[in-house]
Amino acid sequence: MKRIIITLALISIIGLTFAQDKKCKCFDGIGSSAGDQPSLTIKFKNGINLAVCGYEIEMRSDTEVVISEFNVFNCKTGKSVVEYGAVKTCNVQVKKGELVITEMKRLPCGKDWTWKLTPVSLVMIYEQGEKVEVSDMVCAYENVDIDESAINELFDEVKALKEKGSHKDMERILGRLEVLALNNNQKAKRMIKNIGRYIDFSLDGSVQEQWNAAIKTMIEVGRYE
Repeated sequence: MKRIIITLALISIIGLTFAQDKKCKCFDGIGSSAGDQPSLTIKFKNGINLAVCGYEIEMRSDTEVVISEFNVFNCKTGKSVVEYGAVKTCNVQVKKGELVITEMKRLPCGKDWTWKLTPVSLVMIYEQGEKVEVSDMVCAYENVDIDESAINELFDEVKALKEKGSHKDMERILGRLEVLALNNNQKAKRMIKNIGRYIDFSLDGSVQEQWNAAIKTMIEVGRYE
């Protein structure tokens, strides 16, 4: 009889948990509207529920999503815990009782400078007493091996920009310089920080945005000394 009562109690608890999760909806945010179904939810032991709401790019599993332009909402209060804008693409994962948000950036980190989404930084949201806390941002970028001859070839190309440079060249060159700067190459860091010394034209449009984003990333991950 006791076993039956315990089993029924467990079923009731599980049913209540699912009911609470279903009530965890999105709120009005940069990538969601009130009442939308979250891409992910997490319930902490202190009873706080969070909902990840935005433009879903890829649902990798029940606990992991690639998403852009999103908020992480407190399901009870509707307040945003963190917010990422439209230019941000992140992998968000429920992992070991925490919500891990890894910012991804398209960089030429692959073989022969192939462009691909690459982790650059991460923050964690975790339980702290009766609240949840957001950790400081830390670097998630892992250095890639680049042949020394390819590095020297890029540096020579940068030095020749005043004679041969163009906006089309700059997207490729800035991308490669950013990868080397993230790799902690001191010369690349100096070049990208002082790119105006190497060009005889003004950066504008998407190229200016690319340079601004590169500098911001370098600052965020501690590569802007």
